[in-house]
Amino acid sequence: MTTENLKIALLLDSRDYGGIETHVANLAKGLHKSGHCVQIILLNNYGEHPVFESEEFLRSVLIKLDGSINALFKLLKNSNVNLVHTHGYKAGIIGRISCKLTQKAVVSTFHAGEQGNSKIRLYSWFDRITAHFCPCICVSEQIKKSSNLSAEVIQNFVELPSQSFKTTTPATQVAFVGRLSYEKGPDVFIRLAKQLPQYSFSIYGDGPMLDEISTTAPNNVELAGHVTSMLPHWPKISLLCITSREEGLPLVAIEALVRGIPVISYDIGGISSVVINDLSGWLIAPFNEKSFIASIKQAQTLSKTQRSKMSLFAYLHIRNNFSCNTVIPQIFNVYQKALIRGPHAK
Repeated sequence: MTTENLKIALLLDSRDYGGIETHVANLAKGLHKSGHCVQIILLNNYGEHPVFESEEFLRSVLIKLDGSINALFKLLKNSNVNLVHTHGYKAGIIGRISCKLTQKAVVSTFHAGEQGNSKIRLYSWFDRITAHFCPCICVSEQIKKSSNLSAEVIQNFVELPSQSFKTTTPATQVAFVGRLSYEKGPDVFIRLAKQLPQYSFSIYGDGPMLDEISTTAPNNVELAGHVTSMLPHWPKISLLCITSREEGLPLVAIEALVRGIPVISYDIGGISSVVINDLSGWLIAPFNEKSFIASIKQAQTLSKTQRSKMSLFAYLHIRNNFSCNTVIPQIFNVYQKALIRGPHAK
């Protein structure tokens, strides 16, 4: 099988904006620029999608199904798709079954490091078991170890901003960007904000802990809620905080760093590959809130020269190591293995 001008389907189950969705959008655009035909297939139609219907190219390659295995089976059986790349446990399970039945090559990426509730843990277990039959990608070494998979570790990546990077006078917001769930630690972020009333904090996101966060948030915390895109909000953010209890490699950290925004994070998951301590941000020993607070104070009192130096280092590190041009060839190497291996592999 030649690997030139392939037709590649990116499969996931999604209704909202998030790290996986941004990853898939960037991958679709990168593969298209490399000369390949791309489809984005959503297992369910939840209405207008905030990511995949946000720009003309993504809308043009989007297909929505009705949630059934039969719908995906029929689509793949009657198409000339060469390879299916799944993202997320539901797409992984259904996608691998459908590809086996339709004799299509398949690759699966594992994005998440958190365990979730008992139902999610059951699905994740079945996802990992069935993934042993196809080439896999994990976005961090920690996810590879926890999944017990023979997989390639290929970290998350971003599309570089369309405008050239400039160091500007920093904004003021100390921000949390992500799902309001226990593993992401929004309650930790609230505790930090309470101890730093002199700074403005903002939370971008929604989730099961929203009521708790709304009730306990002090006056210096703005709850922005769910946003369909962070693009208009990044210029307001001076510092991104990642307070997660469990993590893989959060794409939001890469998105902030490529815009010159320093990141403070607990040193968990694969975060140390993107946040270089004292150069592009600060890594804090899990789960030392006292040190986290000290680093926020340090970040918010940087001189203009210190801030510019840190911002430029952050941008260059992401550009050189976590851009589409750097990472997509690594992903394509896994595609080649899947195509050589073929759909009949045991």
